[in-house]
Amino acid sequence: MSRAELGQLIDREDLDASDGARGRLSITVPAAWARGGADIEIAVPARVTCARCDGGGCDSCARSGAHRAPAEVAARTLRLRLPPDLTDCVTLRLVRPFGEHAPLDQLLVEVRADGAASPGVRCVAPPPSDALARPSSASGGRVRALGAKLSTPAVLATLAAIAAVVGLLFGR
Repeated sequence: MSRAELGQLIDREDLDASDGARGRLSITVPAAWARGGADIEIAVPARVTCARCDGGGCDSCARSGAHRAPAEVAARTLRLRLPPDLTDCVTLRLVRPFGEHAPLDQLLVEVRADGAASPGVRCVAPPPSDALARPSSASGGRVRALGAKLSTPAVLATLAAIAAVVGLLFGR
């Protein structure tokens, strides 16, 4: 993993500066899921709004206003854990949500607590039992950088890269 790739994983400014395709998806989840930090699955639509132009058309989306997700529903179904302190709205940034070679570099998922789940969104695991005991705080406007569906080799490669950078910084 190169230094630039490592920077994309941990540096918000590098993610913001990326010129790759960026999509946006807005979903709602029941307040009970949001308060507890439940695991959810999202069947992402086959086309997502371009986050750069908000659907108006730009060079990033070839003036279409949208980006294509993989054709198969299984390939565009993402699993993620809701933040345990979600009381209003939060934007989760998923880096390469459909894999390394998919055309979408980032997917911004705007999650809002509401009365019902959006179509294609379902709870797959109840929140951890201790999550309900944690105090909540306002979360409006926060952006969190997350990797979607990280495999064990990807996690190990990332940890090895971080160890290498630390070694370079401290001369070991």
